[in-house]
Amino acid sequence: NLAPLRPKLRVLANSSVSAYKGKNVDPRQAGHELNVRAVLVGKVLQQGEILFIQVELVDATDGTRLWGDRYQRNRADLLAVQEEISRQISEKLQLNLTGEERKLIARRSTQNTEAYYLYLNGRYFWNQRESEQLKKAIEFFQRAIALDRNYALAYAGMADAYVLLSGSTEVRAQAENFARKALALDDTLAEPYATLGFLKTFRDWNWTEAESDFKRALALNPDCATAHHWYSILLTIQGRFETAMAEIIRAREIDPRSFPINKDYGSILYLSRRYDEA
Repeated sequence: NLAPLRPKLRVLANSSVSAYKGKNVDPRQAGHELNVRAVLVGKVLQQGEILFIQVELVDATDGTRLWGDRYQRNRADLLAVQEEISRQISEKLQLNLTGEERKLIARRSTQNTEAYYLYLNGRYFWNQRESEQLKKAIEFFQRAIALDRNYALAYAGMADAYVLLSGSTEVRAQAENFARKALALDDTLAEPYATLGFLKTFRDWNWTEAESDFKRALALNPDCATAHHWYSILLTIQGRFETAMAEIIRAREIDPRSFPINKDYGSILYLSRRYDEA
């Protein structure tokens, strides 16, 4: 939730930090590997419908505890707990938030906690990028939408899955439909604009409009790794290697453990004739 507050704060993508899930990793090691100043660590225990949550914000340079708290909440209140944690961290880091930034922290794309869980599972499988995993992602996004027909992020997830699933005209038409549905529900989302930019790059070959969509996505959320990533591909196709490199580097800063981003980083280095680095 704090990601839109850049440049005051930079938050890494979930796909990078999820690699540490369930592992006993020293926060200093994780901070070094992810190139971040602080790491939020925690434990969640569920007993029936009750969640017991313990979180700590740890300085990655020396391992000292910056802040910590414990929560006991109903499972249905998970989204409210996230907002509370985000607010307390911003206060601990002494971020002077504007009224608009406070709204961003409190903003919810859905009020349905179960739909939110399903959406997160969909993104987990989407980040693996294999055909079977993309199909699993679609299943989770569909289940999320069944619980909340106005869940814009779930429609955006469907669009992202379909745009990568196949090169067929029919499938990519579905990707566009889901992206436009997401924007009809929430035109402040970056992800659907990135999807439309991808489609205009490879399906329509309309590079002028594609670039406009990518820039729109990044104006809405400068920390959208996918928008930086796919924009770098467009720039590479156009032979604009220096700008493409800046975009893919930014994508790697946000999501350093992403396989497709790192793969394409190597590809852009290669096409820029920086062979040893590639």
